[in-house]
Amino acid sequence: MLAVRWYNIAFLSVAQGVFLWKLVQSNPEAWASSGGWPVAVLLLLINAILVSGGSLINNFYDAEHDLIHRPWRTLFERTVVRKYGIPLAFAFWFFGLGLAWHLGTRMGLFFAAYAALLWIYSHKRRSLDRGAHAVAAGLAFLPFLSCSLWLNTLPWHLLVYGLVLLLVETARQAAKSAQTHPEVRGYRESQTVLFASAAAAVIFGWWLEQPGLISLGFPAGLAVAFLRFLERISYVNGVLEPAKTQHARNLDTFLKVYLIYSMGVLVFVL
Repeated sequence: MLAVRWYNIAFLSVAQGVFLWKLVQSNPEAWASSGGWPVAVLLLLINAILVSGGSLINNFYDAEHDLIHRPWRTLFERTVVRKYGIPLAFAFWFFGLGLAWHLGTRMGLFFAAYAALLWIYSHKRRSLDRGAHAVAAGLAFLPFLSCSLWLNTLPWHLLVYGLVLLLVETARQAAKSAQTHPEVRGYRESQTVLFASAAAAVIFGWWLEQPGLISLGFPAGLAVAFLRFLERISYVNGVLEPAKTQHARNLDTFLKVYLIYSMGVLVFVL
């Protein structure tokens, strides 16, 4: 179960369902002609299956790395992942793409391209350096785009919301990388991207007259300021490398909570 990272997939499915619900509210006519809840559930299921396959592929290639940084977890699942990871991943993708073609040629091609990108990313991410964080976040964003493609609708405020979360997820990926690779400047990169997401949310929220977007931006900006303050304290106390594991772990934890908060903003404010 851990090899597929069901907790991440469950969170993604819930977030995608909420996003789909907001799309339906913005365009009820598209919902009436799209097939309704049976097709919506099928769409969420397809995304979950394809992401599960990608997770298995990633775990297959990360087995040696995780043996060093997370041995308690890897020893339990390493044998299963190394032996069955690739066949299971392709089984998931084959089944998911088979379901996708039932939604039409356009959705079938979209999900086929998505599966191909997941495969390419798993092979090439070690050579992407810092760009890997943005690519990983983009792949996490594509399931949301599939909802918009299915309904043929994407209001401006939801587009900006998605782009802000794309930046936040990029920051989280960088912070997660900095926990096991402190020599990489992932922590500083994470702060920079998070500040960019805060600025984008506030500016576009003001421009589009969407208080919900503004309420997304301020907590992120305050978090960056607080983290910089903690860095200064670390320097004063003689800690010359503040962007190490503990700071990255704190930032990663904040970003996980922030993503949950962002879902609340989407439900109750946007």
